[in-house]
Amino acid sequence: MPRLRLGLFRLPAVEIVVVQTIVRLSAQSRSFPWKLVDEPPFDALLVDGTLIEDHLAEVEQMAPAVLTVTRLHSEGMANTLERPIRAEKLQQWLLNTGRELVEARRWAAPAKLESALSQELLDSARFMLRRWPPVALMGRDEDNDRMANLLWQRQLSASELADRCGQSVSRCVGFLQALRNAGVLDVQVGTTQPDEPQSPATPQSEKESADPERGVIDGWARRLGLRSA
Repeated sequence: MPRLRLGLFRLPAVEIVVVQTIVRLSAQSRSFPWKLVDEPPFDALLVDGTLIEDHLAEVEQMAPAVLTVTRLHSEGMANTLERPIRAEKLQQWLLNTGRELVEARRWAAPAKLESALSQELLDSARFMLRRWPPVALMGRDEDNDRMANLLWQRQLSASELADRCGQSVSRCVGFLQALRNAGVLDVQVGTTQPDEPQSPATPQSEKESADPERGVIDGWARRLGLRSA
């Protein structure tokens, strides 16, 4: 598993020592991917909850995942760690977040080409979120948030999504592919019109017909250069 970078922001000195000790001992396990670093970039950040409001904009730019260390009885809010810091709770958050971040990196495929797809192909399937994507996939990207909100509200084709959010089709296809791989996307594949000619089945088309939802997105990804044939 690749090493991930953990930073600390405005924690009291005594808690810094506690976190350093927990991470150092945890790093003896090969399954623990984190190391403490002093300088960005950070993959995750531990911040003092008493300061978060005054530095929220700064913190959001520093790392895709943030764990807020807060007072006791924080009602189990997501991405919070109650004081006093307990090793098992910090370790569990870091392991879960680490898996999400590694998965998100694998899902993400940067667009290499602008779309040259036909309108008919883009309108052959419609997409809608079945549940909200993992935080690690979304990151702190406003464009991802805008696209996810549109897909949460209604079914959209890739071209409709591109028009509504003002993004290139290749950018939308990359995001749809990541959502599909994460298992949070419903795909409704359009049916072929009776008067459209049918091409002979190839091994690849037979493979895609077994899973039409994945076949549509994978086909787009190959044409956009996001995936090899």
